[in-house]
Amino acid sequence: MPELKHSFCRCCINQCSINVIVEDGRVLAVEGNPDNPQYKGYSCIKGRSQAAFLTDKNRLLHPLRRRADGTHEAVSSDAALNEIAEKLKRIKDRFGPRAIASYWGTMASIGNPGAAMPFYNALLDAIGTNMRFDPNTIDKGGKQTAQSFLGYWGAPSRGFDRPDAILLIGINPLLTYTGFPAGSPKRWIADMLQRDCKLIVIDPRETQIAQRATHFLQARPGWDVQILAAFIKVILDEELYDAEFVARHVTGVRELASALDSLDIAAVAQDAGVDAKLIVEAARAYAGAKRGYAMAGTGPHMSGFGTLVEYLTIVIDTLCGRWMRAGETILPSPSLLPAYTARAEARPPDADWALAGRLRVRGLKQSRAGMPTAALAEEMLLPGKGQVKALISWGGNPAVAYPDQERVIRALTSLDLFVTVDPWYSESAKLAHYVLPPMMGLEVEAATIFMDWVSGRATGYGQGLAHAQHTEAIVPPPEGSDLLEDWEIFYELLVRMGYRAEVLPFGSPPDAPKLQFDSRPTSSRLLERLTERGRIPLQRIKGNPGGHVYDEDLIVVEPGDPANSSRLDVGHAEMMRWLTEFLNAAPSSVDDAHEYRLLCRRQNHVYNSSCHNEVTHKGRPYNPAFLNPEDMAELEIAEGDEIRISSELGVIRGLAHADRYLIRKTLSMSFAYGRATDPTAEPAIYGANPNRLIPSDQVFDPYTGQPRMTNVPVSIAKAG
Repeated sequence: MPELKHSFCRCCINQCSINVIVEDGRVLAVEGNPDNPQYKGYSCIKGRSQAAFLTDKNRLLHPLRRRADGTHEAVSSDAALNEIAEKLKRIKDRFGPRAIASYWGTMASIGNPGAAMPFYNALLDAIGTNMRFDPNTIDKGGKQTAQSFLGYWGAPSRGFDRPDAILLIGINPLLTYTGFPAGSPKRWIADMLQRDCKLIVIDPRETQIAQRATHFLQARPGWDVQILAAFIKVILDEELYDAEFVARHVTGVRELASALDSLDIAAVAQDAGVDAKLIVEAARAYAGAKRGYAMAGTGPHMSGFGTLVEYLTIVIDTLCGRWMRAGETILPSPSLLPAYTARAEARPPDADWALAGRLRVRGLKQSRAGMPTAALAEEMLLPGKGQVKALISWGGNPAVAYPDQERVIRALTSLDLFVTVDPWYSESAKLAHYVLPPMMGLEVEAATIFMDWVSGRATGYGQGLAHAQHTEAIVPPPEGSDLLEDWEIFYELLVRMGYRAEVLPFGSPPDAPKLQFDSRPTSSRLLERLTERGRIPLQRIKGNPGGHVYDEDLIVVEPGDPANSSRLDVGHAEMMRWLTEFLNAAPSSVDDAHEYRLLCRRQNHVYNSSCHNEVTHKGRPYNPAFLNPEDMAELEIAEGDEIRISSELGVIRGLAHADRYLIRKTLSMSFAYGRATDPTAEPAIYGANPNRLIPSDQVFDPYTGQPRMTNVPVSIAKAG
């Protein structure tokens, strides 16, 4: 007899509340939960396809070990963990802790990240390595580095709470599930627009969200800095800023105005291909609103100057006073994590944006965004003291996700030990010495700890309400499988290397007390301990299995200390130097060798490098090379033709598709497709990987190390 069970999805950052239809230990169907107060029945194709994911032919049910000939054989989890622990100890003893690196990818959230991340960090702490990498610095790392220069407000931004204006730069929340609060993005923005919220979108493609905008600036790629600078000039010249907030909490206005003194908005508009009047009108609409927020997405952050784009974005919000004030209630207060104290006061910029970690290449350093991930392959290949000899990859697929793919493949295959924790036999798994497949989301007990954490990450992330949910394991792992939960893998490696199992709960400050485990706990007991300091007791959250909004005793912003004289710096000398250089040497839209610009693109049926599945792609397993129809006609390319795309680094093949919403002389493709070790593989079956076209060491953000991964000069020709 079919039975309905409540759970929540872990296929992406939205983590929708879902209903799961189960019979005899099998998932028959997954659908959105219409009774959930935050999601109201919303779910995407990835979440609804989880029944197929559990039984997919490419899912791994036993650990794998690489043979001498490069193929893999099944091995027990006990044997694999013993061998990996021993190899890690030998590498550390011989080369030092820095020789062991780690990478967690976006699919680390597929199981139980709130439980797994503490043990993952504890393992790396015990080893003593700071060579820890994640997707942030090849995505939107500028969000953290920019704050090092602006400073920090002691309370969140006003964000999703009743915005009267929203400014989106190079982001499409209808696909990314960032930029709008968790839930149904279409329903939420429809509600906001109905109450006369202004939606301003800057993007070279008229995306689904751009089509709903009240002000749409379809600008040529690479001009985000100039357009944002023009917005700021309008705000300053017309005194549209929040005068009281600026007077009390902001410094650097004079320096900012001086840097923009010679900026010609008409010239910026002409170069960017937009109407100068529209720039002014959009700036007025945003600054003139009572409440609102701005968010720069992956597009501008992948441009090679993401820190500067983000700095200008939060400068706009700071001038407009978009930070929460004393007495305001933080609607997305954490539920499973502890309540915190929020104060309406500034903390100054960091004395030094760089943290302790240093790389050996290109002068790159660790920042608040983390280690520069794009440089990890170089650290593997560069001989000498500190060379990376081992990599533990959890929920990531570096073979297809990192730029300069050819070098990445050489680096991964040069390692003494490459371990990947992944439920799929991915392109990275094919290169690994060991593959440890974890249980998948519906097979584990979990709670929405991750959503509490991500809600405090930056403006435009996480929830708009204090929503929380717990889920039991909905179905057991497949019969005869040998699978552990993610956290169990890291726990076992920790103790088998001889270390004590003591962890810092996910989202806790570094000085918080650690939890100690003398033996492996059950998943249920572990969740209880990790959430014992939460704002809402876990037992109460369990009592609302379909999810609930806990909107009593929410955090209220307290007044700042009257003696605090710190200010947010909108004219930081280092950022002003970069801005001045940028404005005086604007990027050219003309390249004699490469007439087109490659742009990044997202698709709803995949999550970065994961969820590529027959049930989600619905007969189109590749990533099309989208072009404006006029450009296709000029190139004499028809729909579905195979084309040759080349950059200064390499060449790929793709299948052309028309996109009339795309600005001319651009090519738009999704990343993380294709075969890692066989670039000649049929693009109609596997797709093509644009990362083969992107050098990691030519144009890059000096603070995050993020290369130019969009607006990349390319040339296009019909395949011979």
